Amino acid sequence: MKKMGLFGGSFDPIHNGHVSMALRLAQALELDGVVLMPTFVPPHKIRENMASAEHRLAMCRLVAEEHLLLSVSDLELNRGGASFTVDTLTALCEQYPDAQWYLLVGADMFTTLRSWHRFADIARMAVLCTIAREGTDTTKLMAYAEELKKDGIDCYVDVCPVEPYSSTQVRERVGAGERVADLVGEAVERYIRENGLYRRDDGMSHQTADEQYIEIIRQRLSDYRFRHSLCVADEAKRLAEKYGADPNKAYTAGILHDIMKDTAKDAQLQILADYGVTLDEVEQDAPMLWHARSGEVFLRNILGVKDEEILSAVRYHTTGRAGMSLLEQVVFTADFTSADRDYPDVDVMRSLANQSLTAAIRYGVEYTIGDLQKQNRAVHPDTLAVYDEIVLSEQNGGQTNEPN
Repeated sequence: MKKMGLFGGSFDPIHNGHVSMALRLAQALELDGVVLMPTFVPPHKIRENMASAEHRLAMCRLVAEEHLLLSVSDLELNRGGASFTVDTLTALCEQYPDAQWYLLVGADMFTTLRSWHRFADIARMAVLCTIAREGTDTTKLMAYAEELKKDGIDCYVDVCPVEPYSSTQVRERVGAGERVADLVGEAVERYIRENGLYRRDDGMSHQTADEQYIEIIRQRLSDYRFRHSLCVADEAKRLAEKYGADPNKAYTAGILHDIMKDTAKDAQLQILADYGVTLDEVEQDAPMLWHARSGEVFLRNILGVKDEEILSAVRYHTTGRAGMSLLEQVVFTADFTSADRDYPDVDVMRSLANQSLTAAIRYGVEYTIGDLQKQNRAVHPDTLAVYDEIVLSEQNGGQTNEPN
């Protein structure tokens, strides 16, 4: 059985301290190799001068070319989102069933392991390993390791400190125009210089949040669904400008509304269970509705989206609901009227959308109810509620959402 190390981090950039830690533990534990796993960084956590995922991956590969024990995986970058370590280990164990995994973490992270998502599963799949940094309290590290061992958890602490390099130090020196080959090696320094990374004047060269989100859905969706999402984003922005909603939020919600659409049903159920979301009776029998619920959960808890308006627009884009916000109405309608749609009544729906959001939503809801009844399927209570709300409002002479 092979013994493999997993070493994850933002690696922004990877430096000699990372390399020393990986090689030291590989030697001490007699590992057959160490996989460097650059982590995806959610858009809300991106610093002004942070290197893109592409650059961080490339720098890791340059380092791996110089050390036979090191290899690089883009698993978490391709997955998108703030990947949980347990998910990465699960994927690696499935990909390499004959390997014993060793999870390599920094000393500062080692003493937080018990708080990690599904820690028991992590401990079951990997030996937990760390190495002291200069200035680290090794007594505290060893005491924590002993507590883990008492619980039957396999772990290892190397108490011989490595030099305290840091990515922050590298970025600061590059920003000051100084050489950094002594911190990152010649190849990585050359890459940083040739690509203009970490300069204090290059903030405009990095991706916006929406560009990051587009890259995420590109990896998660089929070509058809990816194009649909972009079309919905464009239509949502247009309708938002027409009716007075926030066009930037509408565009973002359109990009993200189907983020879980192509995710396996069991994976959707798992993320809902992980975060305590229970499907109602109608949803349990309607898998086509799950992606809206799991999409909101994924955006909130994995990508770290904080905007409640965007989260609600994703949550209710399939069923609608009574009391929909203007942004929810825009995204709901855009999903029906985007440029890629070609169902029989789409032109009618588009015409209505240009006259009144309320009229368009009523037509779309009636279309949905009729289609479900033809299939002898239950209609979600939220869909019935928005229909009843519109009808009652019309009977009482209520106002409709019309263009500004």
